[in-house]
Amino acid sequence: MIKNTHKLLTVVCLFLWFTLANGTDVFAGEWKLIKPVSGKKDVLEISGKKRSYWRLDKDNPLVVKAIGPGELKVYTRMELEQKQKEGVYSFITYIDGERQPLTARATEYSKSAKNPKQKNQRLGESRTIFYDIPQCEHEYRFEVSEDSKDVIYARLLVSNQHEVEVSYIAYLPRSFPKEVRITVKEREYIYYRSNINEYIELEVIGPTRIKCVSRLEFDHSMRGKKPYRVQVSQNSHVILTDFFNAEISGTASYSEKSDKVLGKGEIFHIDVPEGKHRYRISTPDPDISVIFRFYLPEKDLGNEDKNRSTVHALLEGFVID
Repeated sequence: MIKNTHKLLTVVCLFLWFTLANGTDVFAGEWKLIKPVSGKKDVLEISGKKRSYWRLDKDNPLVVKAIGPGELKVYTRMELEQKQKEGVYSFITYIDGERQPLTARATEYSKSAKNPKQKNQRLGESRTIFYDIPQCEHEYRFEVSEDSKDVIYARLLVSNQHEVEVSYIAYLPRSFPKEVRITVKEREYIYYRSNINEYIELEVIGPTRIKCVSRLEFDHSMRGKKPYRVQVSQNSHVILTDFFNAEISGTASYSEKSDKVLGKGEIFHIDVPEGKHRYRISTPDPDISVIFRFYLPEKDLGNEDKNRSTVHALLEGFVID
């Protein structure tokens, strides 16, 4: 029995070693609150602590200037109507005057968030969006559409200037409809296919931040740029919707013959709070398919939830490749 166990562990270790493929990103280690150059300030009470937020609605756009390289982190909360338990909100971002794809988030009522000036106001759970700040100064403008009734509260932070390298490992979903092998610059990668009827499921222990890469699969009738959406849901609630305009990739191709053409990779993130969480990833758009690849910061492999850790989950089926 012991001998067989040793053999099994040896096989697992060799498999993990042979399939290792680390990726690295540069992220800042600390965050500093930043004040917009225009906007209406409000002080909210979050879990008993006062926090500075800025109101974002059709009459109150937000403009902030930030110097890179670094990141801009934006916490957003939606104002809910009385007795409303959940809601969906959206806003438009302009970076140096250039409009970006619409940002949409879903939220649910938060018992820990209050507005001291409006005691009967209901606020949603916070959702986080990250923006890369390139070298030099850049302007970020946030607006809601003219016909929107959404009232959003935003808290903005920038990373400090020192850079910390983050090492990533590829992360195997808990379940997926189909595996797709592609080649990018002579190196093969495994992606996972999803469509409106079939989803990918991730199980992860937080706190952590999953890096996700999506690629639209073009058919030969598609021309030019093609818009598409990706959605992340938890417990049947959509918590994230991201919008992209896909272009055909000049470097990525299928490892095996296919009647489709690959789009360029688009990056989005899933911020995972403490504890064990299960997410479903798919596209809400009909008649298209999207392939995904997921990465987890290597430092977060040891996250623990009671007696179970992400390392245990790895040995039970999560693959480092």
